[in-house]
Amino acid sequence: MTIIFLMFIAALVYAHSGHAATADEIIKKANSLSGSQRKSFLEEGAKKEGEIVFYTSLSLTDYPKIMPHFERAYPFIKTNTYRATPSGVFNKVDTEARAGRFAADVIGSAPVEMWQLKQRKLSAPYLSPEQKSLPPGSHDSDGYWQGFEVTPLVLAFNTKQVNGADAPRSYQDLLNPKWKAKMSLGTEEYTWFNILLESMGPKKGTEFMQSLAKQDLQMPGSSSVMRVQLLLAGESAIAIAARGRRVTEYKQQGAPIDFRILDPYAGEPNFLALVQRAPHPHSALLFIDWILSEEGQTRLTEAAGRIPVRKGIKQKPWVQELFQKDFVFLSPSSIGPNLNSLIDQYNQIFGIRKTK
Repeated sequence: MTIIFLMFIAALVYAHSGHAATADEIIKKANSLSGSQRKSFLEEGAKKEGEIVFYTSLSLTDYPKIMPHFERAYPFIKTNTYRATPSGVFNKVDTEARAGRFAADVIGSAPVEMWQLKQRKLSAPYLSPEQKSLPPGSHDSDGYWQGFEVTPLVLAFNTKQVNGADAPRSYQDLLNPKWKAKMSLGTEEYTWFNILLESMGPKKGTEFMQSLAKQDLQMPGSSSVMRVQLLLAGESAIAIAARGRRVTEYKQQGAPIDFRILDPYAGEPNFLALVQRAPHPHSALLFIDWILSEEGQTRLTEAAGRIPVRKGIKQKPWVQELFQKDFVFLSPSSIGPNLNSLIDQYNQIFGIRKTK
């Protein structure tokens, strides 16, 4: 009798606290079910969990516009969001993991941080059913990251200083002597730099960058917004690797600005990663599926003005101009392991002095 009683107590302990299902177990179970069964399974689990914890580098003004739409879709899930810079997000989840604390369910951040999460074994592979609707290059084939929004990088120009017919149409056009001392580039445009080097090849890419550096570029700082504002003020004629969303907004407002999409068309994505020890795995999977879905991607652009990765989402007319070509997405596996050497090469070519 005593043995039976002890076995009963042990079973209770196991059921209530000893074995919370892991993310991998939930994924395996979900993948074995059909569409409607899968959804019911995740929703039943999420109702018991009651919340999701999202760590993100999305701006303070944007993420509060997005999360309420998820809560309306799943009213039984309360969202709890922590926001910091990309490095701040990674440092928080990494520090917590080292201390044996696992609070986050999903990370939404930049490419380098996605690579770091994978290397530290903090993220879990998850291939959302919505991934089939995402463009090539926007997600990891193993599921360690999935792009949900993108920042297109364009060549912006001041229409008072540059006639549209004369504006550069290729990167080689930037080497024309007539553009010398008339162009700006940010001091930390590593996404653009990495994508061009990969596209052109290391030798030709480096030679191009060295030739570009001889064009006496204005390099006022790391802020693309500031460079576009300086361009509008007439301080430069051309801004290389300008953020497309900002440029199209200014253009729509009647500012003297236009842009070209050059080849390769660099896109800097924000990615989602499922945390390996997510305390609310059912809710986490529902959230990832939702934000990658047509509904979630539509809310992303309608509510927050972000540019979704998924094709076919209705955009504002001026934003739609940014979809004339396919993006070349920055890959975490490309920039992650090579970041330090990439930064050193960038600084050396463009004469940027490191500050201590």
